[in-house]
Amino acid sequence: MPKPHTEVPVTGNMDPGTILAIKAFQAVMMNMNPPTGHVAPGSPTYYALAARPLVTKEKPPPTRFGHVGIVPPDVIDAAKASQRRFGIPASITLAQWIVESAWGSAMPPDSNNPFGIKALDNQPAVESETREVIDGKVVTIVAKFRRFASLSEAFELHGKLLSTGSPYRTAMQVVANPEAFADALTGVYATDPQYGTTLKWVMENYKLRQHDS
Repeated sequence: MPKPHTEVPVTGNMDPGTILAIKAFQAVMMNMNPPTGHVAPGSPTYYALAARPLVTKEKPPPTRFGHVGIVPPDVIDAAKASQRRFGIPASITLAQWIVESAWGSAMPPDSNNPFGIKALDNQPAVESETREVIDGKVVTIVAKFRRFASLSEAFELHGKLLSTGSPYRTAMQVVANPEAFADALTGVYATDPQYGTTLKWVMENYKLRQHDS
């Protein structure tokens, strides 16, 4: 794993933390975008994990992003600022940052978009592959993602989107309860049927509630 990072607990289970760590490894060390979080026998990820020399020949990983278990101070500050302005719990924003971008390591190229926010017509955009769950199957499609001038701009629009967007009215009714809010994002913010469960796992295991106002 790119260092520094916190230890990934050995539990014997393929839990959300393990999948996010694999995604960060794939994005930073293998330049895979989007990362899959899967390690199939005989796959490039399998051999990269099994044989360290295969990945050390690549260019050094970025120093700022992709460190599993470590949230940069400016990301925490941006999440807190979003909570003050839009009322979205910082724990939710940070959990989405972790899940959507694999600890900041996997974003659409040149987008400053760690939240997977899609672009509307006439908005600055980049095209990138993404994985969606359609009719119960995981498929890869090419989508247009919003391009932001900075990460702070992305955090601001993310907070505004959740607090004012009509798809999130149900979530905003339980905004005082981050766990219920996470559940309300399932099937709305993301097509993954386990989205809310993953967000809650991340909030609990990385103690993100401490950042809520």
